[in-house]
Amino acid sequence: MLDWGWAESLLAIGVAPQSVAEAPLYGDRVVVPALPKGTIDLGLRSWPNMELLRSLQPDLILSQANYGVSQARLQDIAPTMALPLYTAEQQPMRRSHEALVAIGKRIDRSPAAEAFLDQSYARLAAIKREMSAYDDRPLLIIKFTDDRIIDVYGTGSLFNDVLARIGITNAWNGPTNNWGFATAGLDAIARHPEARLLIIEPGPPDAFLKSALWRSLPAVQRGDVTTIPPTWVFGAFPSAIRFADVLRKALGFA
Repeated sequence: MLDWGWAESLLAIGVAPQSVAEAPLYGDRVVVPALPKGTIDLGLRSWPNMELLRSLQPDLILSQANYGVSQARLQDIAPTMALPLYTAEQQPMRRSHEALVAIGKRIDRSPAAEAFLDQSYARLAAIKREMSAYDDRPLLIIKFTDDRIIDVYGTGSLFNDVLARIGITNAWNGPTNNWGFATAGLDAIARHPEARLLIIEPGPPDAFLKSALWRSLPAVQRGDVTTIPPTWVFGAFPSAIRFADVLRKALGFA
């Protein structure tokens, strides 16, 4: 399993992957659904340990199309599904749905895949109803890469698709890459004074939070800053549901 999105998708339909790239880090970034103890670590997601992968004699390899090792090389080891997720089309939730259906069909778990998707859409609809009293302030979703540079999530991100589903406006309307984010300085936050700031942990250093630059931001001055625990920014359907639930609680709709 070379992609965390497909690893979490397998787990969501009751199948534990034998091995996952960067398995120890999965627990910190994806969090849930958790990998079983003993899951074999395949090394980097972008460049896994091919010798180890070959020695495991997997029945099926799942990877993300156009990322990391080519499908042709993986195909030499075992049957491979290289599925698109983050692409120029910028529709990760749709791609996640299609991939889960395809994976379920390939491993004879179609009923479980359909049941999970039905439950997930029902959960998103329920969260939208629960948050109907939200104040309609747009959200600016950011993750700090250091104390002055941020990734801002907009069109093409899983988070943007979730916001659209639950009826909340994404404040970021600037360009984004195929992965659904733009890298910018803190001036990007200042350009959206009306937005509520949503920070994905880990946030900036404590010392920076006391700086004049940080305290000058409109959202900070209003006390309109919310921090959420780690949620996988490049995930598939399970990460979408986790983000919706985490957001609901963070905004006071628990």
